[in-house]
Amino acid sequence: MEAFPIPSDTYKLGFIGAGKMAESIARGVVGSGLLPPSRICTSHSNPIRVDAFESFGVTVLPRNDDVVEDSDVVIFSVKPQVVKKVVSQLKPLLSKKKLLVSVAAGTKLKDLEVDRPFEFRFSKLSVGVIINYLQEE
Repeated sequence: MEAFPIPSDTYKLGFIGAGKMAESIARGVVGSGLLPPSRICTSHSNPIRVDAFESFGVTVLPRNDDVVEDSDVVIFSVKPQVVKKVVSQLKPLLSKKKLLVSVAAGTKLKDLEVDRPFEFRFSKLSVGVIINYLQEE
C-alpha cells in the first residue's frame, strides 16, 4: 500500500457531524493546543450548532462536501442511523490522501463499506481513547 503522509504542521481537521461529541472533541483539540481553531472546520445548518463551533473559532462551512475537500483528516461523527447514507454521499470525494476516522457509535468498519471495499484510508476510534489522550496532554 502506498503511503500518503499527512504533514503534522499544516494538516486540517474536519468534522462530518457537528453534534455534542464532535464539539467536545474539537474543543479538546483546540484546548490542548494540538491544533489552532483556524485549521478545524465542520458543517451544519442549525444556528445553535453553528454558534457553538464558531464560539471557539472553528470555521463552519455550508456543506459536508466542503468539509471533506478542505480537510486532510476527517472525523466522522454522525448518528448511527445515517452513517451509510452519509458515507455513500461523501465516498466520491474521499481518496487515499485523506484519512477518515469514525467515532460514530455502534458502527463497524465493514458496515461502512458501501457498495465496494474502501478506496481510501479509514479508521475506527473509540471516544474513550480520544478523551484519555487529551487528558494526558
